[in-house]
Amino acid sequence: MRYKITLPIIYCLSIVATGKGFASMNDNEEGWGVGIGVRSATMPFKTNGNTVNDVTPLLFYKGENLYLDGTSGGYNLYQSDDFSFGLLASLRFFDIPRYAQNTFQGTQLDVGAKATWHHSPSIDLSVELLSDNDGRLYSNLTTDYMFEGKDWQATFYASLRAKSARFNDTYYGLQMEDIGWAIDSKAGVKGRKQIYRNLYAVGHIGATLFDDETYSSQAIDSHTQWEGYLGLAMFGSSTQHASTSLPEGAYIRLASGLATESGPTEIFTLNNDNDPDRNRMSSVFYGYPLSGSVFDLPIEFYLTPGYVYHQNSDTQDPFDEYVIAIKAYYTLDWAVRTRVGFAEGVSYSTKISHIENKNLEEKGYQASKLMNYLDFSIDANIGDIFNNKSLSNLWLGYSLHHRSGIFTTTSAFGRIKGGSDYNSLYLQWHF
Repeated sequence: MRYKITLPIIYCLSIVATGKGFASMNDNEEGWGVGIGVRSATMPFKTNGNTVNDVTPLLFYKGENLYLDGTSGGYNLYQSDDFSFGLLASLRFFDIPRYAQNTFQGTQLDVGAKATWHHSPSIDLSVELLSDNDGRLYSNLTTDYMFEGKDWQATFYASLRAKSARFNDTYYGLQMEDIGWAIDSKAGVKGRKQIYRNLYAVGHIGATLFDDETYSSQAIDSHTQWEGYLGLAMFGSSTQHASTSLPEGAYIRLASGLATESGPTEIFTLNNDNDPDRNRMSSVFYGYPLSGSVFDLPIEFYLTPGYVYHQNSDTQDPFDEYVIAIKAYYTLDWAVRTRVGFAEGVSYSTKISHIENKNLEEKGYQASKLMNYLDFSIDANIGDIFNNKSLSNLWLGYSLHHRSGIFTTTSAFGRIKGGSDYNSLYLQWHF
């Protein structure tokens, strides 16, 4: 990321405090959750306006090795009762005025590694080493103290962040001056409160206290940056009543899709215009069962990572797309069982597709590789169609593969309105 700074501007999926803004899953419970809410932060820069807001989707999951924690996630390469180590990805917001966020897109998904010492069931000490996509490094030393009641959970945290000179000069000196490396501090509380059954309120409030070197930057006008978050999330447990509530087995879904110039509303009203350039994609998704019901309704939930291959055409070279989402299915118990499905997640594309680039350029937006992901589907059971029990685990269906920026509501996806859509047919095998 190289900025051409002409104004005193002003900075992804991790919160300026590296993902500390969202409620965590209980470490003693294998569970999952999906939600959305509004993050608000003060802007520490000398600029018009005091705060900036982001609508942000949240994914939660705690498995044996893989975990998602709101706007961060990782994979533990090693873990024991006292220590864990693994890979980490975290969204870091760059809190600048809304009008500049699409141009500069400083909010990024940073990647690195994390080591955690589990002092007790309630206290953790962790060290993170992270980098943005241009190799600007920073590190966090954090202690967390978690406590909970019958229908609520809260975690206090305090951390020190060591910033490399390149990181500090870019995100706080705005590449207009050399600040050098420095250490700032953070503290706050995050938590969740049950509202009704699986529905929870999630929230966070915290502050960053900048070091003297950073505060001395000509671009900075405050020693402290405040941030808060309030939203709603649906949580479930993968372990409670597993024998009766878990869907039967995982699945593999193979799909082939064709780009469309129409949006979801037009497609659902049968007003579809296929991409005249006939750009295509193929995908494979894995579904891991999470729960068979929420609110006592027979809705099945799956954690579903996916890989998408965008094929070569006259208007684009081939490239890859990666997805992580939580998907829900509701089965209509007809003579031929039919399911409707919906998924919420995030998509990272290594390049911008021709159809997406065309859509956004027409609206005057700069594209973002990281976008919100939605999947709408309907499928029918092949075994019921052919009255063959040996095919009862096979489903044939239609899905809409959708990437978008949630109507310019968040810097995490580049403050974009629009994106891309693909109509696809798929086979899904449950095993």
